[in-house]
Amino acid sequence: MEDRLEALFQGSYAEILRLARVRLAREHAPISTQTLAHELYLDLREGPELKFATKQQFFAYASRAMRSLLVDMARERIAQKRSANLLPLTAAGHIEGGEGTPEQLVALDESLHRLGQLDARLLRVAEMRVIMGMEIPDVAAALGVSEPTIKRDWQRAKAYLHAELGANG
Repeated sequence: MEDRLEALFQGSYAEILRLARVRLAREHAPISTQTLAHELYLDLREGPELKFATKQQFFAYASRAMRSLLVDMARERIAQKRSANLLPLTAAGHIEGGEGTPEQLVALDESLHRLGQLDARLLRVAEMRVIMGMEIPDVAAALGVSEPTIKRDWQRAKAYLHAELGANG
């Protein structure tokens, strides 16, 4: 299993670094892209035995793991009271651009959790789009559904998150 995961991770490393760089720039997190990528690898390696039929499925799982890592880091920063310059929470910024403070990332995570309680597929779509920045065709391939279905799911997930984050902001 470790050899297979290692090969998949190494083959995807450049893309993971790119996605981590984009995500970290949005979060202004005090961590390097390489560190986030390596934390992601360790998280995947230490977790349960995983099998991925496609690279998109790997990225779907990686989006969940990256969300968890980013939220943990945000909670740690909140606990350390390092976020003195808080920005107003905007649902559009969170969903489309992802910019925000640690508090906003935690609010987004809580909204995603509630979304998952309502509809697991909407949660997966939102995670892949918001956290990993995956495109509609890649999300469709990862979930094994059509692109029009993912587009509809993404619209529903976005509407839900806008309502949730707007109510919390």
